[in-house]
Amino acid sequence: MSFIGKNIKKIRSIKKLNQSQFAELFSLSRASIGSYEEGRAEPKIDKIIEIANYFSINTDMLLKKELSVNEISGFKLTDSKMYSKNGNNLIANTTKSVIYIKSKSNVKFINHILDDDKWKGDEIPLPPTINKNSSIAFVHNDNAMDINNNGIAMLDIVFAEKVDINNIFNGYMYIIILKNDILLRKVFIKEDSTIILKAVNINFQPKTINKDNIIAFYKINAVIKNSINHFID
Repeated sequence: MSFIGKNIKKIRSIKKLNQSQFAELFSLSRASIGSYEEGRAEPKIDKIIEIANYFSINTDMLLKKELSVNEISGFKLTDSKMYSKNGNNLIANTTKSVIYIKSKSNVKFINHILDDDKWKGDEIPLPPTINKNSSIAFVHNDNAMDINNNGIAMLDIVFAEKVDINNIFNGYMYIIILKNDILLRKVFIKEDSTIILKAVNINFQPKTINKDNIIAFYKINAVIKNSINHFID
């Protein structure tokens, strides 16, 4: 038997879905979900693929291993290490500062990119332990990528570097600069030039946008967790 039943149960727990709610997502019965979780049956391959795609989880991982909370939530940025804000690891790197985008700075930063002018807003020292290519620090302004503080939550500070659209990997998180907003979401690029932006918090609906409405993508290098005063490299 595979790990599909255990993983469905764990996904439900993390996403706060009961068996009936989970079943409804995939046009299944509550009894079927119960039988999967108890190891008495397994879903058909088309349903396994549907579940994997919906939660942005690799199909092989869904079947062949017991998933971790981070793998289900989609927040394994790297093999992360955490550091206390009070520790020496967060002493400012005095050799470099980066653009600091607070929620109220979104419009100013978008105009800065469009006009290709010199940044006239706030800056923040770059912590010494992260990638020196980071060029912005972005204050995240919603809970779309957070479940029970197991992700990137509101007011966390995200350090990132600009990447070309050709270097985007489907299912990874990026900061997306739009013409009227800045979002942090999982990115899925479709063949018809549309892009799907997905949250992990089920209270946030996916957004479908055209490539032409995107100004830039930024890859995440590190996060300072506001709620627990910790740094993730």
